[in-house]
Amino acid sequence: MPDDPDLESDTWLQALKELPTIAVTDDDVLAWVAGPLRRFFPFSRFLGCYARDLGGHIHRSALISWGHDPELPSILEPTCRITARNCLAWWVSNQRPFVLHKGRGFDGQAEVIQCQSCPGMELKNCREYWSQHTVAVHGVGDPFASAGTFLRFTGVPEDRQKQRLAALELIAPVIHALMLKARWAERISIDLTSLTKRQCEVVNLVVAGLSDKAIAARLAISEHSVGNHLRAIFAKLGISRRGELVALLKQTSP
Repeated sequence: MPDDPDLESDTWLQALKELPTIAVTDDDVLAWVAGPLRRFFPFSRFLGCYARDLGGHIHRSALISWGHDPELPSILEPTCRITARNCLAWWVSNQRPFVLHKGRGFDGQAEVIQCQSCPGMELKNCREYWSQHTVAVHGVGDPFASAGTFLRFTGVPEDRQKQRLAALELIAPVIHALMLKARWAERISIDLTSLTKRQCEVVNLVVAGLSDKAIAARLAISEHSVGNHLRAIFAKLGISRRGELVALLKQTSP
């Protein structure tokens, strides 16, 4: 936890105690955000997005919101160029929390960005929207998966901006982890029929905890071949890391 005496550490620790743990759903995430988290970090609206970066284009795979118009998910574009949204582009480049106040973004030290019009906003005049609300923004990027979570809290109090930024450093990784858990829970009925017999053998050995070298020895193939099989498996299952495969397969086990 950041060493900041102004952060309400007891409230944050209580929020952590109330985290959902088993078979997390999007509703569970939003219940935690709107309840325990909001007591620690006040806001009026929340938007969380998990997306992948494919050649400079963001492809959204999950969107959750609280306090917004229920039609918001259908209004926001599922795909966009990163450079088309300068707030997103700045965060992707810097991956630091910032607060937007009256259309200007601050990272606790200086003004870092001015909001421009954003396609798909629920209000046509984006400048008017930002001028009426203080918005806190942060996220978590995973360079190995070329993906990440982008979070936006609207209606945060205007004072204590440095404390808000410090709080975002705590909050973002937790919500990121919750959203990933929700994605895995949605894929409990994962279909392994697309894998070849050899790929299924590799999957079983990975879940059993064997290293690439041990798998190669067990199957009498090279470590390079094991790596090729794993990349093909990741592509077929829509994941990008060994840890995701292990977690996903363990959740599907009876």
